[in-house]
Amino acid sequence: MLDEETLRSMLPGHFGQQGKNELPTAQEPNEASQEEEKEEKAPVPDTLDVLKEYAGLPLTRSIQLKDHTKSVCALGIDRSGARVASGSTDYDVKLWDFGGMASNLRPFKTFEPAENYPVIQLAFAPQSKNLLCLNAAPQPRVYDYDGNELAVYKKGDVFMRDMRHTTGHISDITCGMWHPLDDTHFMTGGSDSTIRLWDVNHKASQKTVIVLRSKNRGTKTQVSAATYTPDARAIVATGQDGAMYMWATNGNYARPSATVQGAHTASQSATSLAASSDGYTLASRGADDSLKLWDLRQLRSPLAEKQELPNGSDHTDVLFSPDGRQVMTGLASVPGGSMRTSDPLSQWGQLAVFTSDTLHQQLVYPVAQSSVIRLAWHARLDQVFASTRDGSVHVFYDEHASQLGALLSVNKRARTRTNPFADDGSQTDPYADVPIIIPEETDHDDWLDPVYKKPQFPRNPKNARVPERPLEGRGKGGRIGRSALQPLMKDLVESDLRSEDPREALLKYADKAQKDPRWTAAYI
Repeated sequence: MLDEETLRSMLPGHFGQQGKNELPTAQEPNEASQEEEKEEKAPVPDTLDVLKEYAGLPLTRSIQLKDHTKSVCALGIDRSGARVASGSTDYDVKLWDFGGMASNLRPFKTFEPAENYPVIQLAFAPQSKNLLCLNAAPQPRVYDYDGNELAVYKKGDVFMRDMRHTTGHISDITCGMWHPLDDTHFMTGGSDSTIRLWDVNHKASQKTVIVLRSKNRGTKTQVSAATYTPDARAIVATGQDGAMYMWATNGNYARPSATVQGAHTASQSATSLAASSDGYTLASRGADDSLKLWDLRQLRSPLAEKQELPNGSDHTDVLFSPDGRQVMTGLASVPGGSMRTSDPLSQWGQLAVFTSDTLHQQLVYPVAQSSVIRLAWHARLDQVFASTRDGSVHVFYDEHASQLGALLSVNKRARTRTNPFADDGSQTDPYADVPIIIPEETDHDDWLDPVYKKPQFPRNPKNARVPERPLEGRGKGGRIGRSALQPLMKDLVESDLRSEDPREALLKYADKAQKDPRWTAAYI
């Protein structure tokens, strides 16, 4: 006798006519769809144990802006978040516009500011949207919003010993930024041991010169990093000797108001400085693989520090989150192994996030198999930008928390252009099947207009001949060549009637007058 389960399996599931408007039952996703979804969301292979918690950062999705061939050492985003500028050691600056960019993610303009000089810093002005461009050269440049050059500032006299009397940098610029409250002023620091404050309307000379003096008497130290505080009340800079200096902007800049010797290791000084929104805390990223927090009210010793953070560039960034609660920096990739055997992600360039009070590590997120250099966290877009050493700019966003920016370009389809003359078969010709009618080959051409049937020729045959171009160089084909100096020599060597003998000029016609004499009236 059959049991109850066997009998139930033999019965149909529904009785009567089945309606077409029934709700579909939920289907369990198969393994293939789950793997595709993981590959889209995960920026690294699934074998890596990536943290699922992003510490409040919009890191669920990302796009990649890749058009440079070398390290992207400069990155700038305007205040609205609509335009991105990237500069590289391939000497080019590229402008990206999210509103006009499709999913193919191509820049709308590329230009080379200074020939054969790497681009090290790019920054949009807070209000005017002018672009400050700094190359590894003595002259800063300012461009408009569309990449048109507005000003090139003067270079100083290299033979002048006192840097305070020079009108500009005499060697490479190493850092710079706009004044946080005034779009008509910006700051630059250079390897000539000076920080210079510029007025955009005066290209002939800077407004103020600040000279860094090393503790060793008679020596100079180049500026490795410099920044304004958000309220523009102080300027903080670090030298290549590892010292940190601070000047109050309401003084004469003759002496720093505070100095910390040995803030970082000598010859491995800070690559970037960032001040918090309240203007009291400073973060410094060192080439000695360190990250330190400082209190600008008592600039003596660091409040907290973190070591063993690999730094792979002289321009590695550090920045505060928009709310000031977190500090973020980039980590360099370590090819061929790991600095710490317990860290499987050290071969990847990573984003490291710490708390802004104790530098407690919150997140280490892999970006690419290349060192992370420049960073930006746009408050309005809620998107994170990271440039890498392989020539890419990664833009991270969250589909629900982020707005505009990368979201404008992700779902925009690129415009396709068909080529009817393509031979590879990749493009189709919409007129390939349309027959071509040749009037000469048709049997019944009475419908043709006789005016257009008869070939028209010009009445004068000379008008139908294309004139020959003059020869350049040696003559050929029975034609005499013409050199480039011939018109010039013709103007230089002119006939001089005063040096001509009148008797010889008349005797030239003596033989002709005897052979063919002509008699005319004495007076005509």
